Amino acid sequence: MVREHLGSSVANGVYLGSPLNTGEALAWAAQLGAATERMGAFQGHASVVAPSGPLVTWGVVVNGAILVNTEGRRFGNELVGYSAYSRSVMAQPGAEAVEVFPEACLAACRGTRFEEVLEAGAMGTFGSVEELCSAHGLPPERLAAAVDEVRRAAGGADGFGRPWPRESPFGGVPGALHAVRVRAALFHTQGGLRCDASQRVLRADGSPIGGLFAAGGTAAGLSGHDALGYLSGNGLLHAVVSGRWAGRAAAGVWCDGVPAPSL
Repeated sequence: MVREHLGSSVANGVYLGSPLNTGEALAWAAQLGAATERMGAFQGHASVVAPSGPLVTWGVVVNGAILVNTEGRRFGNELVGYSAYSRSVMAQPGAEAVEVFPEACLAACRGTRFEEVLEAGAMGTFGSVEELCSAHGLPPERLAAAVDEVRRAAGGADGFGRPWPRESPFGGVPGALHAVRVRAALFHTQGGLRCDASQRVLRADGSPIGGLFAAGGTAAGLSGHDALGYLSGNGLLHAVVSGRWAGRAAAGVWCDGVPAPSL
């Protein structure tokens, strides 16, 4: 189902979601004539340690990291978000990238979930661009050019439109550079069964299927299409609210003549 609706690049990538998210409820409902929508929507993450984790918190990017592909080139504005940028990482040669960041960025990330990356021994520290490139097989002149562009963009925006503070984390006296080799991952899908405001499951013609309700990951989510619309918490928000709506509606249906309880 992932291959059909999200494409081979996502299906061939890393999956870090729940092992219980198997999509069986969608198949069951389809047998009853249920319609689906936004089946191409998903939450991705552009930065997990290659080949299969742990997660590299996106705070590393927010604090100043850049991602380059295996050719040493940056390939976009990383600040579009960890989900939106996952497709960009998947599209790179070998579906991998190298996350590069200076000492100031590392210092800002200590004491966060990034500690899992350090405990896994997944971060390398290098005295120069040349050392980093030698370890990761990157052309040093290209990575040097990427870092120089970021330094020059301090107080403005770089060629990809990413804004940089006046005090760029890559600015000042060159010091140690850190790097983590990363891949993008699928965390969960956001498409699902088409429902009305009571979370009743609908057929393609808009009519409800009697007695069938859907909530959480089984129902179509809030994230629009592809990975672009996902914001942190979308899945949890939708699960909590749609579950409440479905429960209230189902209680009203199953208790004939008795008002639905307040949940």
